[in-house]
Parts: sequence; C-alpha cells; structure tokens
Amino acid sequence: MTFSVEEVRNELDRIFDSSSSEIQRITKCRILLNNVISTCSTNVLEMLKEVVKFLVQDNVNLFVSRQMFSDFCMRISPVLPDSQYKLLAQFMLEEMQPREVYFEYHMSIICYHLSYIYEKEENWKEAANFLASIPAESYYRFSVDYELELYLKISQLYMKDDDPLLADPYVKKASVLHFLTSNNDLQLTYKICYARMLDYHLKFIEAAQEYHELSNCPSLKVDECLMALKNTLVCTILSFAGDMRTQLLRSLSDDERCKVLIRTSILEKLCSVRIIKSHEIDEIAKLLLPHQKAKTNYGTSILVEAIAQHNIQSIERLYENIKIESLGHLLGLEPSKAELMVGRMISEGRIRGSINQKTGFITFKIQNPDELLESWTEIIESLNNQFNRMNELLLANSSLPKDKKDHRDV
Repeated sequence: MTFSVEEVRNELDRIFDSSSSEIQRITKCRILLNNVISTCSTNVLEMLKEVVKFLVQDNVNLFVSRQMFSDFCMRISPVLPDSQYKLLAQFMLEEMQPREVYFEYHMSIICYHLSYIYEKEENWKEAANFLASIPAESYYRFSVDYELELYLKISQLYMKDDDPLLADPYVKKASVLHFLTSNNDLQLTYKICYARMLDYHLKFIEAAQEYHELSNCPSLKVDECLMALKNTLVCTILSFAGDMRTQLLRSLSDDERCKVLIRTSILEKLCSVRIIKSHEIDEIAKLLLPHQKAKTNYGTSILVEAIAQHNIQSIERLYENIKIESLGHLLGLEPSKAELMVGRMISEGRIRGSINQKTGFITFKIQNPDELLESWTEIIESLNNQFNRMNELLLANSSLPKDKKDHRDV
C-alpha cells in the first residue's frame, strides 16, 4: 500500500472532522501512522513530517497530540535508519519548540535517542549537546538517579571530546546529587568523573588520591583498576612535594602492579628523594596524557617542573649551599628559572633556605638530626633493595644451563 504526502494530509483532516471523540481520533491516527510506516514509498519521511506538522497545531487537542508523539517516540525510532531518524527528529524538535512547555517530555526522549545515535558515530560533542538540552530540572521532576545519570553521561561525553570546560558544570551538578543516591554504580561513575575533572584542572595531588582509591576498587575490572593506578602514579609525580605525595609514592612502591607501569629504580628514586636524570624524565613522559603536557609559568612542561622541584629537595639534603648557576646546570634549567623555583619553594615552606643574590649562592638550612637520619635511612634502604635485586638476578643467572647462558649472550 502506498500513500502520497497529500493523501496523508487529507486523511488527517478527515479523521479530525468526522470523529466525535478524542479516543476515536487517536485510534484512527494510529492506524494511519501504521500504514505510513509500512508503506513502500520513498516519501515516507515527508509523510511523517506532515503528521508532525498537523499534530503540533494549536487547534489539535493536547491529549491527542501527546499520545501520538508518544507513539512516534516508541515506534518510529526502531523502524527508520539512523540517517532518516536524525532528519525527522531535528524536524520534530523545531516544530515542537514554540510549544515546548507542552511537549517537553517528548522532546527529551527525542534528544536522548539522538544522543545515542551520535555516540554510536563517536561524535561525542553532538551526543553531549543533545543530552545537555534535556531540561532535567523541569516540573516533571525526574528522579534523583535519572538526573544524576544524565549529568554524569554529559560530562563523560564532553571529556571524551577533550573538552573539560564544558564537562565541569555537569560534574559540579552531579556533586550535589551523588550524596542523595544509594545506587553504587552511579556513585562509582561520579568518583571516576570527579577524579578526571581534578586531573584536567591540574589539581594533581587531589586527583591522585581519588585515582588511588579507584585503583583498589573491587567493583572495577582489572584493566580499569590498572588504568586508575597509572593515573595515580602520573598525578602523584606531577604534584607538588609534600607529605601526601610522599605517602602516595611509598604506597605505590609497595604495589606490585606498578612494575608494569614504570621502572622500579625510578619509583625508588622518587620515594627516597634522589635525583631523577633526564633519560628517566623521558620515560615518565611516555605515561602522560595530552593535557598533562601543558607549559608552566616557567616556560617548561609540568613534568619538568615537578621533577626539578623533586631534584631541588634532593639537592637540599646533599648540600649546605650551592651556586645558582650550578643548580641550574644540575636541573637542566636556566639559572634564573632555577632561582625563581627555589624562591617559590622556600616561600611555600617546602624547603628551608635563603637566596643571596649578591653572592649568587643558595644556602639550605641544616635539617635537625632526626630528619637527617630519616633521609639517610631511606637512601640506605633503597640501595639495599637494589643490591638484593642484583644479587637475586646474579644467582638466577648462575643457575641457568651453560647452553642457555651462551644463547642469551648471543
């Protein structure tokens, strides 16, 4: 059976002129809609648009139009190909817009399905934009879980598009609601989004704490836990020196999973505050995400600054004083940048010392005996661990059959 657009229009006029009750009109409209959907005509999209144009008119009873638009939302999307549905959905949204207050619910369903299609196509921004257009705080009063899930989904899509600025307001909205839900999955999704947002905002120590908690979460898959652990490691390394950074580094050094992420010797150097060399910085850099490669006020990368500050702490333990020029050479920075960095660390109380610009020397205040003993204890423990590992490797190598050893040497 085939129809033309004009025949559909005439049939709609006839239904509303001849039917005495709204129920009869709905029944006959449903029959017409079924016939249009099942038609073999290539004009099916235009016919459906004609039905939409008719139903949004002011003289059509809202009871009828709402029922029919519910049918559209339930029955049309599974039938039409995505390309055609997108065209029809956009048309429906435009036609409904002048009477949005009456069709808000149906427009929300259409936006939700459009978002689903764009997400399948990996068009993250469009998918997020359509979800963001859903008025979650409307008089329909969606459940807390629905609203929270919506905000989290929007933020995830914007973050997939590498746009944390657009994601941020939705994470903030979710932060208000996540206390009100008992849904563990939503709570977990919120924690992931919150950690990523802290990371994007370069609040590395706070992000590291959140990631560390997620890395030990039994609800996450093994690969997801490992990714959270990698993020913990990176954010901890990039964070400013402090007690929390030290605690996290020690915890990471005890975690066997870290061996697949970073060389143990580098992690031990970080824990014991020993100087990190340039080739080791290059290894760490391979773990960074694009936003973590941003430049700082010193014109260096975040990683270079973080390691420079780490190395300054190491130098503080080894030297009573040092020339600014020599410090710059050790750090691989211009002396003026090294001086600024030390000055900032002194002012923030992260190292103790003073800068004499006349003599060009930095003088570090001597640590008290307990702190000095603790520093040397950490260094000795680290060296002992390395010695034990080397000894184990030598013993293991000596136990290999001769032919295997020869083969390995080749």
